[in-house]
Amino acid sequence: MGYITVADVDAAAKKTTSLGGKVIVPPTDIPNVGRFCMITDPTGAHVSLMQWVPQGG
Repeated sequence: MGYITVADVDAAAKKTTSLGGKVIVPPTDIPNVGRFCMITDPTGAHVSLMQWVPQGG
């Protein structure tokens, strides 16, 4: 499964549903890594959306 980097996972998940897709795994934090969710687009393709934690402060 591929990952797509987005600036805001929560906003991207909302947009997914508004455009006819489905959120399979809701936005979830991965400690020290970032925030992700898993979606299915209207054609049935599965991808994960990822918002990475900034590194190096």
